[in-house]
Amino acid sequence: MEIRTATDTGLVRENNEDSLWVSSRILVVCDGMGGHVAGEVASSLATEVIKSFPFTGKDPKGEVLSAVHQAQERILAEGKNNEAYHGMGSTITLAALSEPDETGNVVLTVGHVGDSRCYVFSRGSLEQITSDHSVVAELLRSETITAEEARTHPKKHILTQVLGAAEIEVELVTRTLAPGALLMLCTDGLTDLVDDSLIEETLRQDFYSSNLAQDLVDLANQSGGVDNITVIVARI
Repeated sequence: MEIRTATDTGLVRENNEDSLWVSSRILVVCDGMGGHVAGEVASSLATEVIKSFPFTGKDPKGEVLSAVHQAQERILAEGKNNEAYHGMGSTITLAALSEPDETGNVVLTVGHVGDSRCYVFSRGSLEQITSDHSVVAELLRSETITAEEARTHPKKHILTQVLGAAEIEVELVTRTLAPGALLMLCTDGLTDLVDDSLIEETLRQDFYSSNLAQDLVDLANQSGGVDNITVIVARI
């Protein structure tokens, strides 16, 4: 697996509250929230937990679930022990990939809380495989509002699940990916500004000709860069 990453503060925010970490088989993005620097702290704590978690690949779902819950516990503990961090939170999208089988296929396991997304680009098409845990996403799923209305909805950034909340329910997703498939993790600083059609068009480009993650960050900045932007693109 080959990996490209990019993160940027954007054109409006002063601090980057996003965090990412990658290894040969583990990818994670987090988008922090909270007063002062608490968002940065929350996302950094979550990625630190993932970085130190002893992944073995023997029980992918169990390990991903355990890692996300450990990140949750770490954020809650820090918020309890430090008044300045009380109420801080973070999204998390964690991807674990198996070793390839004899045909080169790998099994992807994703653990997800919040609205940072995971996409798969395979056989010429893009699929968002995580569900946004937000008020607007629920309205979209119930067909109460349209996709166009969702873009400017006043509750656009209200999350229904986030690390640091009293309780979380981790979404688990699995897929089998063939050689050549692309896996993308990103924060909402990208998806709020760049349509899936343009993301797909970008991922169609030669993976080796440029840093596709940086290309997507640049697109978000060209569209206003109103939030921090973090993107990971991995080629199976």
